[in-house]
Amino acid sequence: SASFPQRAMEQKFLQDIIGAEKYFIGLYQDTEKTWRWINNSPFNGNIVNQHQNFDCVTIGLTNTFDAAPCNINLRWICEKLAK
Repeated sequence: SASFPQRAMEQKFLQDIIGAEKYFIGLYQDTEKTWRWINNSPFNGNIVNQHQNFDCVTIGLTNTFDAAPCNINLRWICEKLAK
């Protein structure tokens, strides 16, 4: 199963509906400082705003994946199978 949002169409759809809100996505930095999706697959894209203490990633406001501290209070977006 694909991790969110690996496909450009999914990313554009989400950015069109979330507007000025920022959301965590299922992308984090592991103990080896490698960016991974929550299903453990590697992320090969570009993360903006990288900082040594920013281990989670948000989407929203811009067309970029932004690193952020994991302990800030934001909503989460995850992909799940349709019923």
